[in-house]
Amino acid sequence: MLFERSLKATVATAFAAVAVVVTACGPKEPDKPVNPVDPVNPGGGETVDPEPQTPTSTLKDISTFQLGEVFDLTFAGEQLLPYKGLSKGDYIEAETITGKAATYRFEVVSANDTDGAKLSCPEKWIGGMCRLTLHAGSTTRTLGETFVDVVDRYEVPKNARFSLYGRVIDSDGNGISGVSVSDGKGVVQTNENGFYYILSERKFGYVFISVPSGYRAAVNRSIPQFFRKVTSDITNYEIRSFVLEKEENTRHRLVVFTDVHMANRTEDKRQLTSGFKKDLASELERAKADGVPLYALSLGDLTWDEFWYSNKMEPKHYKELMADVEVPIYNLLGNHDNDPYVADDFKSEEPWRTYIGPTYYSFNIGDIHYVQLDNTLFTNAGGAQGTIGDLKYTEGFTADELAWLRSDLSFVPKSKKLVIGMHIQYTNRPRVTTGGGDTFSQSMPTDQSAKLLDLISGYDTQILTGHTHIRYTNFISDRLMEQNIAAICGTWWWCGYYSSYRTNMCRDGVPDGYEVFDYDGSSMTCYYKGVGKDKNYQFRAYDLNNCLIDRATYCPKIASNFKVVTEEIFKQYACGYDTPRSDNAVLINVFAWNTKYKVQVTETETGKNLYPRRISGYDPLHVIHFNMGRMNSNSKNLTFPTLLTDHLFEVNCSSPTSTLEIKVTDEFGNEYSETMTRPRKLLDMSKSTQW
Repeated sequence: MLFERSLKATVATAFAAVAVVVTACGPKEPDKPVNPVDPVNPGGGETVDPEPQTPTSTLKDISTFQLGEVFDLTFAGEQLLPYKGLSKGDYIEAETITGKAATYRFEVVSANDTDGAKLSCPEKWIGGMCRLTLHAGSTTRTLGETFVDVVDRYEVPKNARFSLYGRVIDSDGNGISGVSVSDGKGVVQTNENGFYYILSERKFGYVFISVPSGYRAAVNRSIPQFFRKVTSDITNYEIRSFVLEKEENTRHRLVVFTDVHMANRTEDKRQLTSGFKKDLASELERAKADGVPLYALSLGDLTWDEFWYSNKMEPKHYKELMADVEVPIYNLLGNHDNDPYVADDFKSEEPWRTYIGPTYYSFNIGDIHYVQLDNTLFTNAGGAQGTIGDLKYTEGFTADELAWLRSDLSFVPKSKKLVIGMHIQYTNRPRVTTGGGDTFSQSMPTDQSAKLLDLISGYDTQILTGHTHIRYTNFISDRLMEQNIAAICGTWWWCGYYSSYRTNMCRDGVPDGYEVFDYDGSSMTCYYKGVGKDKNYQFRAYDLNNCLIDRATYCPKIASNFKVVTEEIFKQYACGYDTPRSDNAVLINVFAWNTKYKVQVTETETGKNLYPRRISGYDPLHVIHFNMGRMNSNSKNLTFPTLLTDHLFEVNCSSPTSTLEIKVTDEFGNEYSETMTRPRKLLDMSKSTQW
């Protein structure tokens, strides 16, 4: 339905207001309209006129019924399907395949070959991924798996000033007040009826809500459905409503991961499926056993733009890979998730918005207000089909994003804890100082950092970032900290590839992995979890007497691969381990170390407490699994080599064979220990799946 001609001028001149809260009560809710929906071409939530008449010629035979990616279903009412061949008492059965196990029935309450079949839709259901089966008479036909989108078709009272409106309700049909709703620029809140009204430019192509605490949204192929698509026609009245289910989530668990870098090379799909996805399934089972809901955050670089088109690994393919994951994932794009053929920052994000969702947004779980921010400004030069641009980018936020964040936080009390996800790090990795403390520098440009700090001033804020492919924590102030999460892909999946999939690790020697957070109210504990590793695997110890790396053992093919002075190249990338040591020293890599950790070492034979000293250095296993593997392969370059890291500790022992009791205690009082028998040979470690 279009605005009257006189209203178009009002719309064109009123965008400065962008969004206004309307609190007037609407009329009593009318009877739910019956809506014809073709599951092959669903309406996507459009409101239609009640009691439509469908000519017989347009009806399809039920034998041709095929599921699309989405099956629209009316919330708590009846729905007309434009198919013939069904009779009263026939039904479609939906068995949930993610989330809570349940079975729902959509029963045919009336049917004829003039109008089609009316289905009775189940009540108190928000939809989800389901396996659908058609029962028609004595015939049973499996239809397949799809997302059942429960659409609230109630006609919210129209206000001529606003072309985008709707409501937010719970699964009982009650309006939820105080829910933030946005089109990517302004933010409004629902009134006492759950109604919202926005004067929107439709710039981003969607409207989204900040899911309130104590509720959850339906999940479509691992993606929570907190957003709905809209058209670009600003003169078109559009209703977009949301149905949420109550969920007790004051206590909840969060898996945070980043830098998946799917490129369809180095067997990355195989490594992801047998590694991280398997871990996620285990985390879900553990959360169920502990009685807490589980969610996940991704922090960007889920794909790799350079291989989008050549290797068919775009955002839509990442979505397909994660479609069977039962954990709801709130995704965030990184610098490599932009279209490499497009020069414009906004336009380069279009594939992400099409297949994944909004590029920035917020949601609430328990006492935590989560914000996912896009802090990549893509400055790529673009390229013709078949070529890519320079893939350049800077760190920062668009004016729209900052305006949205200001509006979003205006509804969030200062007493609430903020958890902000961004892809690019806010601060750089810490460096050990002469006195054993640490120092770190600012990563984000000063002007951009100042804008963010101004908006989050007064909040207790935890920043979660990725991008670096290493793991570190910086305590910026008493009320601001950053945890930089290591990469799921490790060193771009190469360590797994070179080690015949025995192990994978990041540039600082930290195993590829993710962070697990437990929240109870605003109280938080966390730990780092290596993919495929036990949760107690929090450090790795090396016997430096037995860490000699030589060419003959680890990269005998280097001479044929590098047409330069191979000894100099080998020495450079051996990172000092080409020189033998005999000082009875042990090196300990503490993966998630921060300044609140304690590292203790006791020598068993003498009973002495040894005193480990924190150093800057290189992880020997990463040197072997990446640097040596790279030089021993047919690669002519060595990008992303072992990185100097500062979460290493060195301790000298009394003899080359003494046994050590190593204990690491994190800031929450959790103790991780190992009895290290020596000698321990690096070559044996490189061939083991343990490390």
